[in-house]
Amino acid sequence: MGSPVAARAENAWLRSYPFWDAYFAVVLITTVIAMVADGGPPIAVGLVLLMALSYVLFGRRAVRADAIPVRESWWYAASVLVLVTGAGLLESAAAIALSALVPMAFMSLRVAHAVVLTAAFFAAPMINGLTTAGADPLMTLLALAVGLPASALLGTFISRLYQQNRERAELIEELDRTREELAEVSREAGVLAERERLAGDIHDTLAQGFTSIIMLLQAAEAGRGAERHVALAVQTAKENLAETRALIAALAPPALDGTSLGQALRRLGEGFEVPVEVTVRGEPIALPATAEAVLVRVAQEGLANVRKHARARSARLALDYGDAAARPSVTDPGGGAGRQSVTDSGGAAERLSVSDDGVAAVRLSVSDDGDRAVRLSVSDDGDGFEPSTTRDGYGLRTMRVRVARLGGTVTVAAAPGSGTTVTVELPCSPC
Repeated sequence: MGSPVAARAENAWLRSYPFWDAYFAVVLITTVIAMVADGGPPIAVGLVLLMALSYVLFGRRAVRADAIPVRESWWYAASVLVLVTGAGLLESAAAIALSALVPMAFMSLRVAHAVVLTAAFFAAPMINGLTTAGADPLMTLLALAVGLPASALLGTFISRLYQQNRERAELIEELDRTREELAEVSREAGVLAERERLAGDIHDTLAQGFTSIIMLLQAAEAGRGAERHVALAVQTAKENLAETRALIAALAPPALDGTSLGQALRRLGEGFEVPVEVTVRGEPIALPATAEAVLVRVAQEGLANVRKHARARSARLALDYGDAAARPSVTDPGGGAGRQSVTDSGGAAERLSVSDDGVAAVRLSVSDDGDRAVRLSVSDDGDGFEPSTTRDGYGLRTMRVRVARLGGTVTVAAAPGSGTTVTVELPCSPC
């Protein structure tokens, strides 16, 4: 049936509707066959067939309504009552249709109304049995005395089952909504607590250190032991720098804890839902902690988008240490043809080629500036999308902001049915 989330979103009563449709069709077909075999008049057969039209026009909407009765419930009840009464007066075999009409009455009307309609349904077969078939009046009344209460009990059970299932679905929906609200509250509380912690750390370390530096430089400016005060200011500045680096390290993604960037990417791929190929090309460069943190965040966001949107069978993380003007060859196991690229950087020419096995490759020419750079691409073989008609989501906008702060660029290559590739390039000239 799918995931637990899908199971909660689709209750058992909703899943039963196609079976009710099939049951109604089988009962009507059986009724028609019995009437034809009994030599019933064609007009009676026609009236039974019209019940199918009434069900399609009104009945299906009536039984599927969120709150009953609805307008279609009354139209359905009136039309089938006229049709079954006419058919029942002309042919006794038409009473077979009641095995479908009675449950449907309780599914589309309130119990009291459905009981009255059921009693009206039984009127035509009784009259036909007494006047045409010569049935014993006592036996007919006995059959009515047994059949009507039994139908009412069955219908009441169906109605209560429907109501309980509806209440259960509403309760589950409310619980899911409450859980989402609690998760949001917890997230906000965590953010506030982290902000408070950072504010305290910054106040106790950086702010105090900068205050000391200002006081020492002011004292040096006044000429009172200038050399000693400058030396102390330099020492305090170094300590502040160390504290800053410690704060940045504390904020680094957990995947980077004690590992290299390549190892962190492999760890992300190992824990992902679909197979992830992780490749590292070129001679590794010692990157600043902020750059490594941004690249890990990019990988996390890219894989999150694959999970949420792509419906992919596999994904790829490619880390490339190379020239800033070069772009990596990005392969995509998707459809290949018709692939488009959207980038916020310039200076390189783009070519699109498709090999004989249907694998698309995007290659860009290399310019001569020779600056070192690190590039990370996240690709998948999922649904893809049309870049020219799709706005960036929150995650991609955040990714662009993070990369732009370090002077980098973000490139998105995608096409419907051909997967998606997100490539991030960070310059390493200051590394």
